[in-house]
Amino acid sequence: MRTRTRLVAALAAVLVAGASATAATAAPDRHQARASAATSECNPLPVTLPAPAQLRASPKKVFAYYFPPFPVSIDNKAPESDSYSRWQYSLDSEGGAYDLRDRPIGRDPRSGDWKQADFETEIRRAIQVGIDGFIFEYHDSGDARWNQLPAMLAAAKAVDPGFRIMLGPDFPTAAGAANDPVVDIVARYADDPSVYKLDDGRVVLAPFYPERQSVAWWKSVEDKLAAEGVPTALVPIFLSWGGGTTERSDWNDIVYGYSQWGTRFVGGTGTYAKDSATAHARGRIWMQPAAFEDTRSYDGRYWESSNSGLLRSSLQTAIDSDADWVSLITWNDYTESWVSPSAERGYAVTDVASYYVDAFKTGATPAVTQDALYYFHRSQPTDAPFARQPVGRDGSPVTMHVPNGDPASDKVELVAFLTTPGTLTITQGSDSHSETAGAGLTSYSVPLVAGNTPVFTLTRGGATVRSVTSTTPIRASVDFQDMMYHAGGGVDCARP
Repeated sequence: MRTRTRLVAALAAVLVAGASATAATAAPDRHQARASAATSECNPLPVTLPAPAQLRASPKKVFAYYFPPFPVSIDNKAPESDSYSRWQYSLDSEGGAYDLRDRPIGRDPRSGDWKQADFETEIRRAIQVGIDGFIFEYHDSGDARWNQLPAMLAAAKAVDPGFRIMLGPDFPTAAGAANDPVVDIVARYADDPSVYKLDDGRVVLAPFYPERQSVAWWKSVEDKLAAEGVPTALVPIFLSWGGGTTERSDWNDIVYGYSQWGTRFVGGTGTYAKDSATAHARGRIWMQPAAFEDTRSYDGRYWESSNSGLLRSSLQTAIDSDADWVSLITWNDYTESWVSPSAERGYAVTDVASYYVDAFKTGATPAVTQDALYYFHRSQPTDAPFARQPVGRDGSPVTMHVPNGDPASDKVELVAFLTTPGTLTITQGSDSHSETAGAGLTSYSVPLVAGNTPVFTLTRGGATVRSVTSTTPIRASVDFQDMMYHAGGGVDCARP
């Protein structure tokens, strides 16, 4: 469920909630589009993750798919005037232009090698939530954004030599196209110590949509690289794979494992158990995809991810079905599906994911070590009237719609991590709902009420312990449609 062009754009906010011994409140300025500088040591997560070395010792691996066109900064400018500020809410996707609804967290202009420095920031953010490495899609291109693999590899070595970059080579798809460009670029970087390799030294290749070329074409890539002294292990990320007994079985002799781009609605995640079982029955590993949502202003499609439900269901299924690896799809494709800390979601998505990453890699449910509240909701009802239609990639007016999968839903969700039982309350104007929750993780949802800004509260013994106000008002009518889920909340802690 993905096409090839990408985006990213303007505005921002570091969405972190406050914490204190009594009551903690948080309503950060959503237009403060700069990352905070880490000035003190604190744990920003509701769980205490094992040390990176301990997590990496697990045979279970978690990678995030990195899409190079949308790094932290395109032009090293302040967020108020950078490329993303022009791309966000441009309402024009024609001819490959960008019409983004979210963007990376902004930062002030840097001196020196700012591209590598930005990669270092992203690597620190990934390590902080237990991610082992990035799957880096790349090819030689006239667009400099695609040619940053050397900077990413240098950043990994500078931040943490244990963080790995899995090669995700893009490739020519025309019938009869030579595979020498793939061979050349893999061979060029194969000896870099930050490139992800198996214990036996094979370089892992994880191309997206590899079925656009034949099995023989990819076998030739393997043979040519072997002749140059570069052994490889192929983990194809198929655009789709149903995990059927015979589906893609012709690939089995040339692959180390199987993966796919994945579903984008909760009802579709049940098939992952079959995928895992099929891969294991063939003697191969299974790298399970996990996404937060998929919304595309460039052609009007979005899939109902049920607030944080798709992310949580995908990661829980990886645990339950004994997946070997997980791929977060994607880290930063702001035109479709992204989990990276961002202006409109803060760190909420990766913070929630960290709980499941811990469980996946250690095999045990993590204990919640500090209270944290995270919210997920849209900025409008899905049927809200709108004044303007964006121009889509094909030049036609765009109306957002769900093409298949779970039906559109209008809910406000609170994901609470509690050290001890407490009462959760979601308030939307005069509409208020409460639920008693036990220690651990609780997802609590109520119907969305337009015309207000939600407030989320944790109380114990009648005293407010934590309170978070959303940075996203819910509007009854809008200028243009915005079907992405906004998010925020967390622990009061400086972040990279």
